[in-house]
Amino acid sequence: MIRKRTTLTTSERKQRLFLLLFGVILLGAAGGVLFLLLKQQGTSFGWTRIAGTFFQAEQTVPALCSQAVGGAVIFLLCLFFLGFSAIGQPGAMITLLAYGFCMGGALSIQCSAGNPVLRSICLLPYFVPVSVLMVIATRESLRFSGLFTAFGFRDDPADQMYHQFRMYCARFTVLLVFLLLIAALYSLAFYGISTAGQTK
Repeated sequence: MIRKRTTLTTSERKQRLFLLLFGVILLGAAGGVLFLLLKQQGTSFGWTRIAGTFFQAEQTVPALCSQAVGGAVIFLLCLFFLGFSAIGQPGAMITLLAYGFCMGGALSIQCSAGNPVLRSICLLPYFVPVSVLMVIATRESLRFSGLFTAFGFRDDPADQMYHQFRMYCARFTVLLVFLLLIAALYSLAFYGISTAGQTK
């Protein structure tokens, strides 16, 4: 008789968590779009700039890089520091939801001011990889927050926690490097496309 497997493998758990976190971003993005659709007269749209409003920014490489890096780094740092809190897991989920909310607002504002299909094609090469980085950062923050909490209630060797701390910092450093690389490449590509369009 073959027994049915009732528990998930580590790979399946990671995959489900990854999909769940992406769902949080999409939920936040839907909330940002809905908020703008139901906006009241005089509502400020400054919060949408946190995620990057490239079409509204000055069309220079430094200005575009600032749009691509500024807000994303803030979210990344928030997720990093929340990993050191015993109650950081809800905060990490809220931070990811806030990122999705700002991203949805930024997409909605920019795509409503021109050809939505063309502008979406121009913006998604930035927002998709950055969203992947945010999901990975949230996963690491959740994991380390759990380890940090467990360490406070158990007599685990300090050396083991120190190793986990070093790995945590190394992972976020790699994420930061990838973010800067994505921002630089995207800003150069966006600048090239925008200047090419202006010269036609």
